[in-house]
Amino acid sequence: MTPSPEHGPRDDLARFVLDTMHEQALSYRRLAARAVDPQTGHRLGYQWLANLGAGGLSKAPDAWQLRALAAALGVPAEVIKGLAARQWLEYEVAQLALGPNDWALYLQLRDLPDADKETLRVLVHEFIRRQEEQEKGGGQVKRAQS
Repeated sequence: MTPSPEHGPRDDLARFVLDTMHEQALSYRRLAARAVDPQTGHRLGYQWLANLGAGGLSKAPDAWQLRALAAALGVPAEVIKGLAARQWLEYEVAQLALGPNDWALYLQLRDLPDADKETLRVLVHEFIRRQEEQEKGGGQVKRAQS
């Protein structure tokens, strides 16, 4: 599969899974043994994983499948969810650092021009700042003076 929407389907998650399996010297069966959703206890089968790696999934995985895959690969679930959003939903997950231990994730169109990505980043940052101001100030947002 090619990574360009103009030339065919995306393979962001599938490629990440294959690369990580290669780095960790994992087979589909070994990966499946580790693929347990920490919330529900549901397990992924090796055939499902092989199908994912081969680009054979026709729809985006369910949330529990993404969590189980993250657990199997030893990566944060947000990484897997972001890759799934790129592969199936034509979105990418952008990350905005708010402080040393705080950050925000938001979706943006995958092929959004860089200038528009920056505008969206500024809007998200301002929105969060105003929400924090409301919480601290008893529900009233003070308007910034120009």
